[in-house]
Amino acid sequence: MRIFKKMKKFLYALILFLFGQNSFGEILEIYTWKPYPGRSEELLRTFEEAAAIHAKLGIGVTINALGLGTSQDMDYVLRYDDLESYGRLKDANLNNEEWNTFLAKVRANPSGELVSSWSANNIDSSNMADDFTEEGQVIAFFRWQPAPGAAGLQAMIQSATRAKPIHEDLGARIETYQINSGENRGQVLYLMIYDNFSDMAKTTAAMASSSEWRSLQSENNNSPNYGTLVFNGQAMTVRSWD
Repeated sequence: MRIFKKMKKFLYALILFLFGQNSFGEILEIYTWKPYPGRSEELLRTFEEAAAIHAKLGIGVTINALGLGTSQDMDYVLRYDDLESYGRLKDANLNNEEWNTFLAKVRANPSGELVSSWSANNIDSSNMADDFTEEGQVIAFFRWQPAPGAAGLQAMIQSATRAKPIHEDLGARIETYQINSGENRGQVLYLMIYDNFSDMAKTTAAMASSSEWRSLQSENNNSPNYGTLVFNGQAMTVRSWD
């Protein structure tokens, strides 16, 4: 029951935030789960059952495996094109008999623990929910805490915007999000997406010798308004429904 109270609080916070904004890109809801010992495959099957229901309603779903060998945690990601689709599809989900029956079953015998939940908006308003990731793709993610105040957030977004074409020329696909609910609210999430690990290795090597990238790094390091990297890691998309 405590898990679902967390989810309810998260949804209320998300709604309050979203309706206070003026413009929107793609909206993500990210639920990170830790499987109970020996039940990781069962948790994945639970995710797949949930995703089948969400997909029928028109909600995009991605399941990401985190840590790639160092952790069994998984992200269950819901994707919406914009605020209108968020509201419409959220209502459809909450009033769906199949979904509510599924929730009752999961509550009676959960296979994992919800450890965090948060939402984020893509800073590119043209990005759509089905532009996220495909099965087998690898994600290197970097979560940044901007310097305090509006100037700090602006500096972080500007830096991410400048870094994107550099990294994409070197072989990555870039998506940048502002986290708008949960304990990491206000932070910036920078995703570098690759088709496979070989592509990630090639891009990483190319970055080390890129004068354009080194110049931007030096500029960021010398800026009083630049933020702090608080977390980074890797994930792989194991399932995806558009």
